[in-house]
Amino acid sequence: MSWRTIVATVLLIAGAGLELIAVLGLCTLRDLYDRLHYVGLVSYGALLIAVAIVVHSSFSLIGDKALFIGVFLVASGPVLAHTTIRSMLTRERGDWRSQIDDAARDERS
Repeated sequence: MSWRTIVATVLLIAGAGLELIAVLGLCTLRDLYDRLHYVGLVSYGALLIAVAIVVHSSFSLIGDKALFIGVFLVASGPVLAHTTIRSMLTRERGDWRSQIDDAARDERS
Protein backbone atom coordinates (compact mmCIF):
# COMPACT_ATOMS: atom_id res chain seq x y z
CA MET A 1 0.00 0.00 0.00
CA SER A 2 1.48 3.36 -1.02
CA TRP A 3 1.58 6.54 1.02
CA ARG A 4 -0.88 8.17 -1.38
CA THR A 5 -3.49 5.53 -0.68
CA ILE A 6 -3.04 5.90 3.08
CA VAL A 7 -3.28 9.70 3.01
CA ALA A 8 -6.28 9.57 0.66
CA THR A 9 -8.02 7.07 2.94
CA VAL A 10 -7.43 9.23 6.03
CA LEU A 11 -8.73 12.33 4.23
CA LEU A 12 -11.74 10.43 2.93
CA ILE A 13 -12.61 9.15 6.42
CA ALA A 14 -12.19 12.65 7.89
CA GLY A 15 -14.40 14.16 5.19
CA ALA A 16 -17.06 11.50 5.63
CA GLY A 17 -16.92 12.04 9.40
CA LEU A 18 -17.54 15.77 8.96
CA GLU A 19 -20.43 15.01 6.63
CA LEU A 20 -21.93 12.62 9.18
CA ILE A 21 -21.61 15.17 11.99
CA ALA A 22 -23.26 17.80 9.79
CA VAL A 23 -26.17 15.51 8.93
CA LEU A 24 -26.68 14.59 12.58
CA GLY A 25 -26.61 18.28 13.51
CA LEU A 26 -29.17 19.11 10.85
CA CYS A 27 -31.44 16.30 12.01
CA THR A 28 -31.25 17.01 15.74
CA LEU A 29 -31.59 20.79 15.88
CA ARG A 30 -35.07 22.25 15.73
CA ASP A 31 -34.56 25.84 14.61
CA LEU A 32 -33.48 26.84 11.11
CA TYR A 33 -31.03 29.37 12.49
CA ASP A 34 -29.29 26.68 14.53
CA ARG A 35 -29.24 24.27 11.59
CA LEU A 36 -27.42 26.75 9.38
CA HIS A 37 -24.35 26.50 11.61
CA TYR A 38 -23.75 23.04 10.17
CA VAL A 39 -23.70 24.23 6.55
CA GLY A 40 -20.03 25.10 6.95
CA LEU A 41 -19.20 21.57 8.01
CA VAL A 42 -20.80 20.16 4.89
CA SER A 43 -18.62 22.28 2.62
CA TYR A 44 -15.40 21.48 4.49
CA GLY A 45 -16.25 17.78 4.45
CA ALA A 46 -16.69 17.99 0.69
CA LEU A 47 -13.36 19.81 0.41
CA LEU A 48 -11.59 17.05 2.36
CA ILE A 49 -13.12 14.42 0.09
CA ALA A 50 -12.02 16.43 -2.96
CA VAL A 51 -8.47 16.68 -1.61
CA ALA A 52 -8.53 12.91 -1.03
CA ILE A 53 -9.42 12.42 -4.68
CA VAL A 54 -6.59 14.74 -5.77
CA VAL A 55 -4.09 12.92 -3.55
CA HIS A 56 -5.18 9.55 -4.90
CA SER A 57 -5.46 10.37 -8.60
CA SER A 58 -3.18 13.44 -8.80
CA PHE A 59 -4.10 16.50 -10.83
CA SER A 60 -6.11 14.85 -13.56
CA LEU A 61 -9.45 15.78 -15.05
CA ILE A 62 -11.31 14.08 -12.20
CA GLY A 63 -9.03 15.55 -9.53
CA ASP A 64 -9.31 19.07 -10.92
CA LYS A 65 -13.09 18.89 -11.08
CA ALA A 66 -13.33 17.53 -7.54
CA LEU A 67 -11.04 20.25 -6.22
CA PHE A 68 -13.01 22.94 -8.04
CA ILE A 69 -16.29 21.69 -6.59
CA GLY A 70 -14.82 21.53 -3.08
CA VAL A 71 -13.46 25.08 -3.27
CA PHE A 72 -16.72 26.32 -4.76
CA LEU A 73 -18.73 24.80 -1.91
CA VAL A 74 -16.46 26.36 0.71
CA ALA A 75 -16.68 29.76 -1.00
CA SER A 76 -20.44 29.70 -1.54
CA GLY A 77 -21.42 28.31 1.88
CA PRO A 78 -21.38 31.65 3.75
CA VAL A 79 -23.27 33.35 0.91
CA LEU A 80 -25.93 30.64 1.03
CA ALA A 81 -26.25 30.92 4.82
CA HIS A 82 -26.50 34.71 4.72
CA THR A 83 -29.11 34.67 1.96
CA THR A 84 -31.17 32.04 3.76
CA ILE A 85 -31.08 33.95 7.07
CA ARG A 86 -32.02 37.21 5.37
CA SER A 87 -34.98 35.63 3.56
CA MET A 88 -36.21 33.95 6.75
CA LEU A 89 -35.98 37.22 8.70
CA THR A 90 -37.87 39.01 5.92
CA ARG A 91 -40.54 36.31 6.00
CA GLU A 92 -40.91 36.46 9.79
CA ARG A 93 -40.61 40.21 10.39
CA GLY A 94 -41.45 41.83 7.08
CA ASP A 95 -39.26 44.15 5.06
CA TRP A 96 -36.24 45.16 7.13
CA ARG A 97 -35.80 48.45 5.24
CA SER A 98 -39.14 49.79 6.49
CA GLN A 99 -38.04 49.13 10.08
CA ILE A 100 -34.91 51.21 9.51
CA ASP A 101 -37.00 54.06 8.07
CA ASP A 102 -39.37 53.87 11.07
CA ALA A 103 -36.44 53.98 13.50
CA ALA A 104 -34.97 57.00 11.72
CA ARG A 105 -38.33 58.82 11.91
CA ASP A 106 -38.59 58.01 15.62
CA GLU A 107 -35.12 59.45 16.26
CA ARG A 108 -35.95 62.71 14.45
CA SER A 109 -39.14 63.31 16.42
